[in-house]
Amino acid sequence: MTNKVVLEFKGISKSFPNKNGSLQVLKDFSLTIRKGEIVALVGPSGCGKTTLLNIAAGLVERDSGELVLDREKRLAYVFQEPRLLPWKTVDENIWFVQEQFLEAENARLLRNRLLEKAELSAFRNAYPAALSGGMKQRVELIRALSVEPEVLLMDEPFKSLDVALRTQLWDLLLEEHERQGFTMLFSTHDPGEAMILADRVVILTDKPTRIMHEVVMDEPRDRRLQQFDVALSPINSDTLPIFDPFYSIHYSHNGRNAVFPRND
Repeated sequence: MTNKVVLEFKGISKSFPNKNGSLQVLKDFSLTIRKGEIVALVGPSGCGKTTLLNIAAGLVERDSGELVLDREKRLAYVFQEPRLLPWKTVDENIWFVQEQFLEAENARLLRNRLLEKAELSAFRNAYPAALSGGMKQRVELIRALSVEPEVLLMDEPFKSLDVALRTQLWDLLLEEHERQGFTMLFSTHDPGEAMILADRVVILTDKPTRIMHEVVMDEPRDRRLQQFDVALSPINSDTLPIFDPFYSIHYSHNGRNAVFPRND
């Protein structure tokens, strides 16, 4: 990771029309992400995480503010729900995006390696209708990684997966990040996922969204993985960020609680 800024939101505001006039989701929101950094957005449902990702991807126009992102950079986006082309096989879905960026033989070798690592080689000629939800999500991730992106955006990409499959994809994602060196911004409701994957966790308030706190994850990822079961414990709580003024930040969602170390 370097100090070079790859993605920056500068005073971004965004509202959407509703029956009462408009709903302001973002107001003067700013965030800087550096080359090679993995940043997690954690916050309540509807707080604007997806809107931020869509603005970064160029899918939603901001009302005001500045987005700093070189559009010449190769960008990939993994959506919440799989968006595979139903008339193309798994292999064809991946090649469909690769052919815009990679030479055919290099693309084939990368595609084969990723399919094997995701345990999908046997399904390369299957159509999406024949795949389970978890398999489709694996293909979505592989398709994004297969273009060797410089910037990777992901919107709750693992939310519907069981723990075993989720951790398998975490390993694949981190291995490719080590190899490719892409910059990544992703959203999640799972605090454990944020703690394990991210270099920095950005905890957001409800809309209009602001940054409540940023946590730099200084511990090596292998140690975080060892502490994963300890960090998450069942509680009865609504989605709510809770602050301990002296020791830590507690983030709760769907009965799961994570404790983030303070580093300010």
